[in-house]
Amino acid sequence: MVNCEVETLFHLPSSVHLADYQRMGSYSYSSASVGVRNRIREALQLVRIARRPPESAVDWTIGLYENTKERIREQTGVTLSGLRGLEIGPGQQLGSLRCFSLENDMVAIDTDVIAAEASPLTYVRMVRHNSFLRTAKTIARKALGVDRRFRKTLLRRLGAPAFPTTPVLRMSATEMTFPQESFDFVYSHSVFEHIDDPAAALAEIERVLRPGGVAYVSVHLYTSHAGSHDPKLLADGIPVPPLWPHLRPAFAHTVHPNTYLNRLTLAEWRDLFEAAFPGVTYVADRQDEELGDALRELRAAGELTEYTDEELLTVNLIAIWRKPDGAEETAPRESGISMPRPSAEPDVGPQRRRASA
Repeated sequence: MVNCEVETLFHLPSSVHLADYQRMGSYSYSSASVGVRNRIREALQLVRIARRPPESAVDWTIGLYENTKERIREQTGVTLSGLRGLEIGPGQQLGSLRCFSLENDMVAIDTDVIAAEASPLTYVRMVRHNSFLRTAKTIARKALGVDRRFRKTLLRRLGAPAFPTTPVLRMSATEMTFPQESFDFVYSHSVFEHIDDPAAALAEIERVLRPGGVAYVSVHLYTSHAGSHDPKLLADGIPVPPLWPHLRPAFAHTVHPNTYLNRLTLAEWRDLFEAAFPGVTYVADRQDEELGDALRELRAAGELTEYTDEELLTVNLIAIWRKPDGAEETAPRESGISMPRPSAEPDVGPQRRRASA
């Protein structure tokens, strides 16, 4: 039995260093100081989200879930059903985790306490382990009914009577306490860009995967339009000018990220994946249609010339790997598949942008 507590995720602004994290005692999204003005912006985003009908967030979640299953089946031949699975960084609303749990035996890990249900005991644990702001934001979201409406709508859309109770353990992705070869698949979406030592986390995935098991790790590239993780950019949906503001000196002052980012490049991510996962396959979510014409205009004006089209137009780089079970190894390759994706993630809270350090 793993001795861990049930938990959530965490962020730090890019100005916070690891030494600051150690002094905090909690590597938490809202424990970092990003200024009163930016906290007000976050509060306004929360109210904006609370006013939205849950259908858009549920559509996005189910689309991500279905795409993930299809991509894994096409790239590895594995069907995600009847398996023992791990999610790294499941998010406040536990969307993908709940979807996977209907057909698989799931567990998740995170570094803050996740309040899956409104419970005084859970809030007490949040106060102990999370920051005050993180706890206050979660309580506000519960009070506004955001999570409750999302869960009920997701359950109805999936046609399930109820979601299984799935543990979310407080654990670092870089130092998992699971025994070797514990899982048939490991899943993570938009988490690894927030981990300060992603190589260690990838090594842990390789360790806890069983032979023949599948890893699916999706990273949101820093060089994409919303790669700065400014909550406003993430909430806008369709990209609006100024495009790639964090990469353009004239507009850098307009960007206000609320999370730690390791800022690895596309090439650096590939190097890490290929070192940890021999024979890894890549899939990409891209914004060619939304941003291709605008990028050509910016290039004609002499901007963003230091980046490739692939770096700027790729939103998510997805590594899919099946751990060898005695079969021959293959070289890393591009699948050539770019599955449809929603234009933006509907929720800008820490649930999709956290780290496990």
